[in-house]
Amino acid sequence: MKRITDISHTFIIIMLASAAMLVFGSCKSTKFVGDDEYLLVKNKISCDEKSIDEEELILTLSQKSNKKILGLVPFNLYVYNFMKSGKERNWKNKLANSIGEEPVIYATEAKLKSIENLKSYMASQSYYRANISVNERFSHKKKAKVKYTIESGPSYKIASIDYNISNEEIKELFFTDTINSLVKRGHSFNTDTLKAERERIARFFKLNGYYYFSVNNVHFFADTLRGDCTADITISLQKTDDANDAFQSQTIRTVNIYTNYDLTKKNDTVGKKTNMFIKDGIKFTYDGKMTHRTSVLLQSCFFKPDDKYSIRNVEDTYSHLSSLKQFRLINIKLVPPSVEETLLESISKRYLDANIYLAPMKRQSFNVELEGSNTSGNMGMSGVLSYKNRNIFRGAQIFSAKANISFQTSALLDTVTNEEIKSKFFNTLEYGGELKIIFPKLLLPFFNNIEFIKRHDPKTQLSLSYNYQNRPDYTRTIANINFGYSWIDYKNKNITHYINPIELYWVKILDFSEDFRRRIQNLYIKYSYEDQFLWVFSYDMVFNNQNVNLKRNFTYFWINLETCGNLLDGIYAASKIQKNEDTYKFLGVEFAQYVKADFDYRFYNVIDEKNSIVYRAFFGIGYAYGNSKTGMPFVKRYFIGGANDIRAWQVRTIGPGSYSNIYRNYDQIADMKLMFNIEYRFPIFSILQGALFADAGNIWAIDRKDNRAGALFKFTDFYKQIALGTGFGFRFDLKFLVLRFDIGIPVYNPSISDNPQWFESFRPFKVNKFTLNFGIGYPF
Repeated sequence: MKRITDISHTFIIIMLASAAMLVFGSCKSTKFVGDDEYLLVKNKISCDEKSIDEEELILTLSQKSNKKILGLVPFNLYVYNFMKSGKERNWKNKLANSIGEEPVIYATEAKLKSIENLKSYMASQSYYRANISVNERFSHKKKAKVKYTIESGPSYKIASIDYNISNEEIKELFFTDTINSLVKRGHSFNTDTLKAERERIARFFKLNGYYYFSVNNVHFFADTLRGDCTADITISLQKTDDANDAFQSQTIRTVNIYTNYDLTKKNDTVGKKTNMFIKDGIKFTYDGKMTHRTSVLLQSCFFKPDDKYSIRNVEDTYSHLSSLKQFRLINIKLVPPSVEETLLESISKRYLDANIYLAPMKRQSFNVELEGSNTSGNMGMSGVLSYKNRNIFRGAQIFSAKANISFQTSALLDTVTNEEIKSKFFNTLEYGGELKIIFPKLLLPFFNNIEFIKRHDPKTQLSLSYNYQNRPDYTRTIANINFGYSWIDYKNKNITHYINPIELYWVKILDFSEDFRRRIQNLYIKYSYEDQFLWVFSYDMVFNNQNVNLKRNFTYFWINLETCGNLLDGIYAASKIQKNEDTYKFLGVEFAQYVKADFDYRFYNVIDEKNSIVYRAFFGIGYAYGNSKTGMPFVKRYFIGGANDIRAWQVRTIGPGSYSNIYRNYDQIADMKLMFNIEYRFPIFSILQGALFADAGNIWAIDRKDNRAGALFKFTDFYKQIALGTGFGFRFDLKFLVLRFDIGIPVYNPSISDNPQWFESFRPFKVNKFTLNFGIGYPF
């Protein structure tokens, strides 16, 4: 993630000017509306039944007004009006048709169709006697506003439920699950509920061996002629005209795995170079050499010969094979054996052969990334060389190696005036590397429980990294070793657990400039720039109920709990080792001791197919004690600002609290962080998307030894120290990645000396107070 700020002021001005010209140049939204026509500007629906979702009612209308950003600005209509010309082949006309949106002309026919749709929707919600009236308002500006008022009437209730199931085996199984039925006596006669019940019944039978059973075998018959607003329901399970018998259960006969399936030809037949063998009752077929060990494929296969068919086994096999990140194609086909193989057609229909086709990804890959940046006029460039082996030991172990180097021009500080001095040459160097390997199981002594692997899909990760930083103020190295486990919660597949029993850091300060030492010598933060050793034990839990195949609301929640130094402190205390300067040292370096907790909550409100609002709240706090006489370690402290944070400020340049840092070229960090974000995402045209956002938050110190003025958290003052930023952004969705440009605008800065200001960038207007953030992917 890179940031580009002051050098991009021209770019910011161009975008602001373009947006202003677009809006003001097209402010007459009825430009292409005829004399006898009206532009539909608003539909409103009022329903006396509050349980009915009015947003759902709006979707049923046959004619909707032009799309609006935040429900206010018809951006695409403005584009159409601004670009549209009389020449069909004119480039502006092409842009108007591809980017813009024609004005929606109000039509009486559409109104009548909308009334029919609203009545149908109300009936689906059990309101069969709904009455709908329409109020149309036409203005002299050729604009129309339409209000639909719905009197819902009585809600039809289910009076009785009867069943029509001729097959005794199906009937017996069906009644074992009626306790989970969604259709109940006394409940509303709601067709959405009936539809959901059809799907539930079909899935229930597919879970219990009935491969051919579907929603087409479930029928509802309703009698509403009693006249008392009730319905008598009959649930009927019937066979269809399909040749396959939905009432016949199936058993898995054979399981076949084709390990190197060729997408260009059918290779599930035996050829000259085809090899086959059977392991644990499963037949493996491959050409040449087996790409993966059988053990890793067996732990991901949930089919067994002679097991009853279950759709859950299909889903779990897909899920586990996908999580290995080894195959570009996973295709599971369940087919009945031929009559020739089973001799009798009746026997053939009782069995299924499970054929699993796997097309491996390319095993090895290299990647080179080159980037340039300009932060506040300071030039920079960086490069990353990475290597990945997806199957290094033939057990789906993913090994990766990465080397990176970057050069940056950092501003220097005039020791007399405390003003920044632009440097003409690269004076900051950073390089490092990382080795990482992920195993698709838990690496524990004497533990190889295949059932645990199938239930929890565990992973083990080991990584080693090194980072060297040479800056004008100091030179530092950070070495890290990380070993940990992750697994999916069996009872709730949306939850993933992470435990890192070994997370080691060696932080070494190699050099200090005398000027930097002088600037921080009287500040508590100076202790963050000392040699330290960290042994961290951490636990993380992630909840994410997003379904990528469904456009619906979802929640993301992350909690992190970690402790550091307690084990070493206990060992040293039990061994009665003497402290050195009131602290224990490990390999000659003071080790840190602290506790830390982070909470990150996000709610994704999906308005429709392309519009959404995302809410985020973050809280984190760390407390150093015991062997840590110098506060929280630098690598574990909090900062604020940046492309994924409060985007109106550069990273680590604001806070803590109301502290005003006259030395702007060293990082601002603290022990506690509170942040809120809200972002509205909307389409503009084609691959271009827009965003409007607001960010708020700050960091604070909680250790009273921190002597930075205004940095300490106080419950009576903290709300006055919340920094607030807003802005807008553009995102290019290229499917495989999203390129993001966000312009952050400071609204309230609590760190301005003695006089916190609102809208400092607008008094007078200063584009150089805006911050342009560039990123890959969404900010959250």
